[in-house]
Amino acid sequence: MTHRKPKSILLALMLAATVTTLPAAAQQAPTDEMAAAAKAFLGGLAPRAGDAAFAFTDDERFDWHYTPRRREGMKIGDMIQRQRNDAKTLMRSTLSARGILKAKAIMALEAILAEIEGSSLSYRDPEKYFISVFGTPGAYPWGWRLEGHHLSVNVTVAAKGEVSVTPTFLGTNPMRVPSGDHKGKFIQYDEFILALRLMRSMKPEQKDKALIGERALGNIVTGPGRGDALDKPEGLPVRELDASQRLLLLQLINAYVGIARNEIGTPYMKLIEDGFGDTRFAWAGPVSEVEPFYYRIHGPRILIEFDNTQGGGNHVHSLWRDPLNDFGRDDLHRHYKDAPVTHGHRP
Repeated sequence: MTHRKPKSILLALMLAATVTTLPAAAQQAPTDEMAAAAKAFLGGLAPRAGDAAFAFTDDERFDWHYTPRRREGMKIGDMIQRQRNDAKTLMRSTLSARGILKAKAIMALEAILAEIEGSSLSYRDPEKYFISVFGTPGAYPWGWRLEGHHLSVNVTVAAKGEVSVTPTFLGTNPMRVPSGDHKGKFIQYDEFILALRLMRSMKPEQKDKALIGERALGNIVTGPGRGDALDKPEGLPVRELDASQRLLLLQLINAYVGIARNEIGTPYMKLIEDGFGDTRFAWAGPVSEVEPFYYRIHGPRILIEFDNTQGGGNHVHSLWRDPLNDFGRDDLHRHYKDAPVTHGHRP
């Protein structure tokens, strides 16, 4: 059978099934709303606004991570209720309802992890998450970040209507809560089960092309400071998937992209569509719900990694990157000749 690049009309139908379609006039990212929310957030922090405010060119903007380490920015646990409300408004200006719920669930999981480990809440603190603002909101370019253990959302606003929310890291430990009042809680279920369904739908020759290792890799590859670690897509080309498999793959991609508001996610999904025929899906490890595995989706405008090796296959690290536009790089270079660049690598 001859495999051809998916036709645009077929992909349009698939995208309609995964991302809410908006009127053309509503496709532009809500950058005015985002700027107003960020200004209100900083204004409400006075006299401690300096804790959260950084120059757009500050190296701190690229110093993202997902471990429970010391961070810069304004800690949510140090905010009074009014400031917390402003922080929620800032989150709503960029993230979808699904994205906010997922971020809050990851934060709340720290208390569950503390109980399982027998560690203190001062270490596994559900409020030890930080918000930072880079540059002057509304004076392009600017950006903001939400970060803490197992959560890093990096937002860059390059120009009116142009927003990048990558790199975005989401992690869960435990992936599936094994006991206690929250037994069975599974925050990243969609990212987990849709990938398994895709692999289980494949014919043997498709699986052979997708497989890049007999065992999970042990962690994501393109973590902080390693954005260029994967420069060539590996695995099964999307053009060799049938229509139902491509739909599953798009639903899986939307499990990540859907954390952003539709005004941001829908145009981004169109960029993925444009390079969909050059996108590949890779897998490492057994196709099992109870054993560690790793997968990767890699194309011109999408790089997703998922690894659940640690904790006996019950500890997830996942990452969504845009190979061209992490930290708004491509947008910035198109709009500003003196846009900040990283030094020979992608952070």
